[in-house]
Amino acid sequence: MAKKSTIYDVASLAGVSITTVSRVLNSPGQVAAASRKKIIDVMKELSFIPKADAIARARKDFKRVGILTPFSTAPSFVQRIRSIAGALSVTDFELITYSVASEDQLSGYLSMLPISNRIDGLIVIALPVKEDEIELFREYDFPIVMIEISHPSVSSIEIDNYAGGKLAAEYLISKGYKSFGFIGEGGQPAYSLHATDMRFNGYKTTLEQNGMVLSDSSVSFHKYGMEYSVDSVKKILMDDNKPDAIFASSDLQAVGVIKAAREMNLKVPEDIAVIGFDDIDLADYMGITTINQSLDQSGQTAVELLLEQMKDNSHAVKHISYQLKVIERYSA
Repeated sequence: MAKKSTIYDVASLAGVSITTVSRVLNSPGQVAAASRKKIIDVMKELSFIPKADAIARARKDFKRVGILTPFSTAPSFVQRIRSIAGALSVTDFELITYSVASEDQLSGYLSMLPISNRIDGLIVIALPVKEDEIELFREYDFPIVMIEISHPSVSSIEIDNYAGGKLAAEYLISKGYKSFGFIGEGGQPAYSLHATDMRFNGYKTTLEQNGMVLSDSSVSFHKYGMEYSVDSVKKILMDDNKPDAIFASSDLQAVGVIKAAREMNLKVPEDIAVIGFDDIDLADYMGITTINQSLDQSGQTAVELLLEQMKDNSHAVKHISYQLKVIERYSA
């Protein structure tokens, strides 16, 4: 029987210290990309799979599913992760969440999770995965499912953000509104999905196709946070050509529109209407008209797809797209 490669073999062939190899296994984002790639290439060459006693003890009685998600406290992410946790709660898998705050950290996780033997499968939420990283998951027969990001060879839950913006515009036009505004988060990091931009483009294009104008003074891309939403909306509503209706790229920002309107003694929807996006629990509580993107269902389905792969990794790739729909309440 061939001798299994050890961490010492990897370090020797890669020309690095054992500490560096260990850091790649445990905190890959802390290792320079070039060094990390060199070590991973050696691991692949040696067919190295970590079998450290500590990992073995930790994994003895537990099976684990990982979630890779942008570092975010946005309610839509929290609600989707909650649905994933709920779906896993009736299985014997525990959930490990990996929050990504940089491109290096994302690359590190994607390069090491298939190799490190710390989890049994991975759900990636709204984070792009490169072709060579897909190949690594495929090479190690490692189960992976994506949400909001798709790839031909990976099962995914697909959300058409552009279509969501289009749907918001069509709904507001159908309600008889004549002038329009938009608020959304700006400065989204390069390593994450730019959903706000997609929603805005679908909204703007559809308005223009219907002969409507979306003026620059009625559009705001602001920092994440309720206070920025409220300030942005106030500036829009103080303009002489203020809109009749605003599309907020998330329900949390729609709450900002409502708060700003109240502080300016404006009524919703009589003086200013708003439609949000996501259909988080809060939207129902506050009566916000919004675009539903099946947050709960998509999380549950992602778990089902992942468990199918774990049972049989030759299972056919599936791409599931939930129909976006307007949930009409009282704000528009």
